[in-house]
Amino acid sequence: MQIEDQRNITCGGDPFNYLKSTLKGLSFQLEPGQDVKLIVLKEKFPFDRSVYDGLARTSKFKLIDVQEENGEVSIILRRT
Repeated sequence: MQIEDQRNITCGGDPFNYLKSTLKGLSFQLEPGQDVKLIVLKEKFPFDRSVYDGLARTSKFKLIDVQEENGEVSIILRRT
């Protein structure tokens, strides 16, 4: 599983589009069936599971799991 640590990024005030472009880039890097774990801060990316699911589907990923712990969100995705 590839790990993408995005906790220390500055997304310029638009976290939704930042994640969208990150997932688009990852969709080119990964082969179908490969997993990736994105780690982000909840304060910078205050989304619920449905938003992550929608982003995943539009970027050729399947949302496997979303885990929140200590202000961090781990988003596990599988390339379709």
